[in-house]
Amino acid sequence: MKNTSSKTLMQVFIYLLVIGGALMMLLPFAWMVDTSFKASSEVSSWPPKWTTKNALTSVEFKTKIRYQSSGTGIDLSSLSLEEFKNFASLVGNKAGEDTLIVMLDDDFIRRGKITLGLLNESGEPADFAKEIDSGEFKRLSNTVESHLANYPSSYAKKLEAIPHDDVAGFFDGFLNIAEFSDDGFARRVVMITALQSSAQVTTKKGKILITSSFKILPTDSENTKELKEGIINRALEIFQPVEEELTRFATELSAYRTGEKRIPSIEEVLEITARIESLIKAFDDKKTEMIKTLSEMVPDKDRFLQMMLQRFSANIGKTMDELKQWKELLSDYVEVKKFYINAQKSILPDAYIVGKIRTDAEVHTLLMEAIDNWNIPIEIKTYLKSRITEKNVRDALRILISYLDSNFKADLRKYFGESTNEVFDKITEAINLIKTATIIATDESFTESVNSFMNSDFNYQDLKEIMRTAGSKSGQSALFNAVLAYLDRYAGRIEENVFSSLIKRRWVETGWIGAFSRMHSDIFSELDLLEKPPQVSKVFYRGRMTKSGSKSFEIKFNDISAVWFKDDMVYGRAEFNFMESFANFWQNYVDAWNAAPFGRYYLNTVFVAIMTTFLEIIFAAMAAFAFAKMEFFGKNFMFTLFLATMMVPGEVLLVPNFITLTVFGWIDTYYALIVPWVVSVFAIFLLRQHFMTIPDELYDAAKIDGLSKWSFLWKIMVPLSKPAVITGALLKFVGSWNSFLWVLIVTKSPEYRTLPVGLQNFSSATGTEYNLLMAAATFSIVPVVMLFLFTQKYFIAGIARSGLK
Repeated sequence: MKNTSSKTLMQVFIYLLVIGGALMMLLPFAWMVDTSFKASSEVSSWPPKWTTKNALTSVEFKTKIRYQSSGTGIDLSSLSLEEFKNFASLVGNKAGEDTLIVMLDDDFIRRGKITLGLLNESGEPADFAKEIDSGEFKRLSNTVESHLANYPSSYAKKLEAIPHDDVAGFFDGFLNIAEFSDDGFARRVVMITALQSSAQVTTKKGKILITSSFKILPTDSENTKELKEGIINRALEIFQPVEEELTRFATELSAYRTGEKRIPSIEEVLEITARIESLIKAFDDKKTEMIKTLSEMVPDKDRFLQMMLQRFSANIGKTMDELKQWKELLSDYVEVKKFYINAQKSILPDAYIVGKIRTDAEVHTLLMEAIDNWNIPIEIKTYLKSRITEKNVRDALRILISYLDSNFKADLRKYFGESTNEVFDKITEAINLIKTATIIATDESFTESVNSFMNSDFNYQDLKEIMRTAGSKSGQSALFNAVLAYLDRYAGRIEENVFSSLIKRRWVETGWIGAFSRMHSDIFSELDLLEKPPQVSKVFYRGRMTKSGSKSFEIKFNDISAVWFKDDMVYGRAEFNFMESFANFWQNYVDAWNAAPFGRYYLNTVFVAIMTTFLEIIFAAMAAFAFAKMEFFGKNFMFTLFLATMMVPGEVLLVPNFITLTVFGWIDTYYALIVPWVVSVFAIFLLRQHFMTIPDELYDAAKIDGLSKWSFLWKIMVPLSKPAVITGALLKFVGSWNSFLWVLIVTKSPEYRTLPVGLQNFSSATGTEYNLLMAAATFSIVPVVMLFLFTQKYFIAGIARSGLK
């Protein structure tokens, strides 16, 4: 009984051990598949989870209000070469003061219904200013403007540049400098660090001023030296309480360095300014006492010491200048902040904006309608409508640029022949420089004059003057002169009026490109709003055409400045129906497939794997038959020599094989991927061992029946050795399918590369996209796994019987 129980326990233990081992072996594969479905932010999250938000029907996402800029940026990483050449036509399109830009600080959202909530700190609908007291604002603005000279110089220069007569511009500029920018003076760390530094500087400045003002000179008499030393000691003694107060102030400030928010409350700022005020008062009292005491110590007849005392009296008051400047700045900041908060008396009736992300089909329909209403030549309209489809609507701008560029180059070729591309690049560069200059100069009258000139029938000499002026205004004279040198060379080869007309044509075309870019972006980005407060006009989801780059929501208000919402927070949620959730779940596989020409990689991998497997089986079967059934001199020695080659590491043969293929001219061809691997010693050994299990009598009978060696091999031996043949074929197929290093070495172009090499597309200098890499790895190994599942019985039989006699 005991033996039976022990045997049962042992069996249970062995089964558990086998099951546990199997699970441990399957765990990495399972984790790979699981990671392939995760969003980017979930890959490195801790603790790791087996679930993914890509399978959910509702997801909350993080947002961040963009405080520092009101302009909509261009994502350089998503521009093609043609778009980049027309870069100046795509920039300069800024969001107005009525637009709040909310950055998507989370994973990219491709589809679904978006909900944005404009909420205050309490989670209630955000408040805003509808009307303000213009008189009070004028007083506040004038106060700040008049105090600029009393602020720290680094911030005074910035505050001087903000518009003091525009409400939205004033508060946006002031609060940006105070709170929103990384070095904002009202940020806890910046403010406290600066004040602590000022306190230390004030202490050092006071002590240095005392010692330097009454510095003992070698030419002084003993009485004078003694008198100066007494003056210095007495002054330092009077200054000592001020030094102690400054040290205590710097220590107390540390308590304000940390808090719930990065910006201290108005009450905290008032406490700090009150403390600075008390320091200034204490210093003024000690300054008066110091001057009075030193005046009594300096003899009236000693003019030199009297002069030193006067200079000291004039300079000692400047010791506290830095703290006074900060006190003035923070006091005005409090007034501005109070006005900003108190002006927001209106409340949004509904805080939530709900909008649907447009599908490519919807975008295509709207874009076709917009093109119909666009004032451009009919042939361009016809071309765009015929070429832009639902599948390529994201590339609509590229299609327009390609069409305009090709037509313009065709006309240039009539005049410049082989120099066409160079002329095209320089004309485009000149136009980009002019457009960039109008952006940099920020002079509306200059911009209007440039546009008016470029749209007129100008001559080339006038264009040169305009370009020189633009270079001067934008500080890019060197660039303009360099381009003009090229243009002069080209202008001399044809009539100047023809050259001018070509430049004007290109200017007009770049204008079309810019207009179409904005049209396309607006149609693609605009959300179809289902719910919104009446104060909201439109919402755009910028940057969603490509996965790369930053994404943002632009909320446009009706006659309300966005600055009133910059002290609020934005709640974000995305909802998906079943089909959208299903698409999200498999999105990584779609992105991974489109990240590289994986269709080509798949065809290459299948072709190379099948060819190497097929040829290897043919050669291995013939060699195995010779070693197993035929008798010839040195058979065993040659077989042993064959087996010995298996001891040579494959890496040793890489360089010789590469040199050989280079001589043959096979690099970057299918020959390099197939020919070196059509012979395998292991396959020969495997089949030879299996062939030896087949009785020789069969061979004798076949010869009696008139079969040749070739017929006997393929009609008798190979069919009887199906398990071994399939095993060898499977091992070769898997090895060829997974080959990486050799393919990487002998191929240069994607046309010949295989799946394992294609996986490196997901690794770059900026990191590795592990979720896409796992998705690509998963669909790369699925065919091999399926092949093994269907052939496993032959594989096991082949391995089991190959060593039997």
